[in-house]
Amino acid sequence: VHVWLTDVAGAEPTSPTRGSGQSVEFRTPEAVDYDVAPDGSEIAFCAETDKTGVTSNIDLYAVPLAGGPARNLTAANKADDCAPAYAPDSRTLAYTRNLIPGAPDRDRLMFIDRATGAQREATPGWDRSADGLVWAADSQSLFGGIDDAGTRRIYRFSLQGGTPVLVTKTSDHTSLDAAGGVLVALRQSFSEPATLVKVDPATGAGVQLSRFKDQALAGLSMGRVESVTYPGTNNVPIQMWVTYQPGFDPTKKYPVMLLLHGGPHVGITDAFSYRWNAQVMANWGYVVAWHNFHGSSGFGDAFTDAINPDWASKPYEDTIRAANWFQRQSWVDRERMVAAGASYGGYLATVLLGREHPFKALVAHAAVYNLYTQVGADAWSDRARFWEYWDNPSAFQAISPHMRAANFKTPTLVIHGQLDYRVPVNHGILQPQNSLFWYGEVRKWVEQYAPPGPR
Repeated sequence: VHVWLTDVAGAEPTSPTRGSGQSVEFRTPEAVDYDVAPDGSEIAFCAETDKTGVTSNIDLYAVPLAGGPARNLTAANKADDCAPAYAPDSRTLAYTRNLIPGAPDRDRLMFIDRATGAQREATPGWDRSADGLVWAADSQSLFGGIDDAGTRRIYRFSLQGGTPVLVTKTSDHTSLDAAGGVLVALRQSFSEPATLVKVDPATGAGVQLSRFKDQALAGLSMGRVESVTYPGTNNVPIQMWVTYQPGFDPTKKYPVMLLLHGGPHVGITDAFSYRWNAQVMANWGYVVAWHNFHGSSGFGDAFTDAINPDWASKPYEDTIRAANWFQRQSWVDRERMVAAGASYGGYLATVLLGREHPFKALVAHAAVYNLYTQVGADAWSDRARFWEYWDNPSAFQAISPHMRAANFKTPTLVIHGQLDYRVPVNHGILQPQNSLFWYGEVRKWVEQYAPPGPR
């Protein structure tokens, strides 16, 4: 994979990376994998340095815009370095760094002084991932929509370092850009599809710019959404999003649909989803919840790392305690509770399947319930740490749900396909008609075991 350049008149394209001896990060190449210095002197890009095929070490390289050999700017770090971004004055190159080879890790914001080559971390000790960053026009700060305790909030990062400054508090803000002293971003929430807004970087106040979805939204019923916190494993606080059925009446009893997110090292933030939309399911007649169990991103390194290498125990306990939280609410019908998840959430659904739980039915979409088969999937073929499990078979088997198949007794809808090779069979629903079919089948399934609506 290489970057190609041409002019607006359509001159013959040239590639500064093609003769550099390196290829741009080849697995999922996108715009974040390279940047061109505004002064026109060079291009920085991410490339895979490790050639063993069993681990990964993506480094940051630079090459003259006219072409030539690539210089490795981050050879000293044996974990991934990527997301290059030149300051508008071309004096500074920002990028993100991981410190744990071959495993999920926090993105640390780094600066390279192009005059001296000196490198430094911008926010040592700050326990959030710095991603989606854009430079302010004065080259003295960057802004990013940061995964922060269940919401992607805009933060400002100073070139001088120090603690990042919070700009927005509510709604997710992503896809940032900076222009004319203001920010533009996509703002969304559980109740608002992605909307283009102008954001005041001093106050966080937003002004809606796009209106083409307003008419469609005017005809929809949205349920109230709130964030709650309950004591999870070892009484560690767990944040959970709860979406109520439109017209919710607390004097009545409602069924609950608990959703299990994927990853597991991602968090559910205040965003509008098209594949697992809580508002759609709330309109079926359920109170719908997403809980950010142990392993979720956005709550600090220790919380995210707490499930390595045991993927099952803490998320399972957090899920049971989420169910317990609902059972304590006066408006919950304890006999009408279901749980559903995809990817890692499908795995967690099958963990529940083999253990005690209060759910009348489960949905396991794109699940890996047999970790032995996962070894053959390409998602794991380059992860040497996975093979550590073979040195401790009992620990490996303890987190593979198929080892508890003798306990399976809950009605479970299993959904798979054939076109995604990250797991032994299909991962996601990508086509509109397939999505409609998927929603219909999931709805019919859960309604059999937890009839919708208040009583």
